[in-house]
Amino acid sequence: MEVISLHIDIISRRTGRSAIQMAAYCSRDKLYSDYTGKSYDYTDRQDLVYHEIILPDYAPDTFRNSEVLWNSVEKIEKSKNARLARTVIIALPKELSHSSHIQMVRQYAQEFFVQQGMCADISIHDKGDGNPHAHILLTTRSLDRDGKWMCKQRKNYLLDKNGNRVRDSVTRQYKLGRSIKTTDWDEPERVEEWRKGWARVCQSWFERCGISKEITHISYARQGLDREPTIHLGARVKALEDRGLLTDRSKKNRDIKMRNHERDRLIFREHMEKDRERGWERDR
Repeated sequence: MEVISLHIDIISRRTGRSAIQMAAYCSRDKLYSDYTGKSYDYTDRQDLVYHEIILPDYAPDTFRNSEVLWNSVEKIEKSKNARLARTVIIALPKELSHSSHIQMVRQYAQEFFVQQGMCADISIHDKGDGNPHAHILLTTRSLDRDGKWMCKQRKNYLLDKNGNRVRDSVTRQYKLGRSIKTTDWDEPERVEEWRKGWARVCQSWFERCGISKEITHISYARQGLDREPTIHLGARVKALEDRGLLTDRSKKNRDIKMRNHERDRLIFREHMEKDRERGWERDR
């Protein structure tokens, strides 16, 4: 059973990253960041298959423009360590067409992200090298019913036994406990849910297209299989590979595939030997 390839990452100012730059890269567009005062141009890339922004019903219609959406995100986030966006990168089934890829990614983004209140900026890339994939860039802050950004956390006042706020006698301010997040999007359970959801979408499309193939979100280790998963190469490594340059990451993947192939060969041989032994015992 094949395991899906789905990678989740955070775009954070703490690591010097920009939501506008990532949006420009994914959409193969030229976008200007009000925050950094820079333009990011990826219009020379020729592998964009599809791009769309899917919004919750109450989001401003102007957010269908990547530059407007992500400049709004960068403006509302004041902290130098702000988490600007969440990015989901998923490998698309090579057995399916671009038309199917678009429909299944839209279905997935709508059900698992947009219906939960996120804005989803989706892009599909395919260089024709057997690695079609999708980028889903997600907002990390909710919108209220008026289309305004909400707080990521709310204050949690300490209460006495009567349910009244406790005042600090020194600062003369109400005491605060740990802040409460307004969404559960950072919870580990969500990652499991998103991985399982993508596997389910893929499986339903295989069945719809008459393809006999099973796919799962459960890793080889959790399945109890003695196989190593390959690592995600990323766009930069893929670009180097396309130019004929070897990288440590791609070499590691080739080594993993060779080890898996050798394991499969040994397992096959063991099964053949056991079958022969069982046949010999039956013949006796």
